[in-house]
Amino acid sequence: MIIAILSIIVSFLLDVFLSNITSYSLNSPSWFSTIYTIVILFLLFPYFNNQKKYIIILIITALFFDIVYTSTFLLNVVIFIVLYFIVKRLNFWLPNNLLIANVTSLIVIFAYHIISFITLNIVNYNDYSISLLINILIHSIIATIIYTTIMYFILKKLYSFFKIKQIK
Repeated sequence: MIIAILSIIVSFLLDVFLSNITSYSLNSPSWFSTIYTIVILFLLFPYFNNQKKYIIILIITALFFDIVYTSTFLLNVVIFIVLYFIVKRLNFWLPNNLLIANVTSLIVIFAYHIISFITLNIVNYNDYSISLLINILIHSIIATIIYTTIMYFILKKLYSFFKIKQIK
């Protein structure tokens, strides 16, 4: 459990650090932008046997994400829970390997942005056009694949080193 929590904290801090370094904003995404916290949350999914613990960690992380990044309350909690159900289905149908981890991460990141786009357009948020959404999605591909690949191998190595098959 400690590896999972530390991974989430590091990813959360990486989101903060890289958003400040790359001057990432909604209107001008960086090629190194992705949502590292979401990527790690769903990379950790196969390591959890106890879904209650996973959902609790997911909701707590989403609350922090809401408070720190979006200044909204419960929006990201709802989005993260929707993403959880998507990943749960994908994990049921597909094996856990590097290719599937990368595909799942891209699906989750794309789904997050699309759900956010729909939500923000429903409430008439500023200037969030379909071209901006496509720009954000395109810019998030590289960083998502790189981070997923690196963290996939790190998590696999750590969990095998400590002989942890699943978090109970």
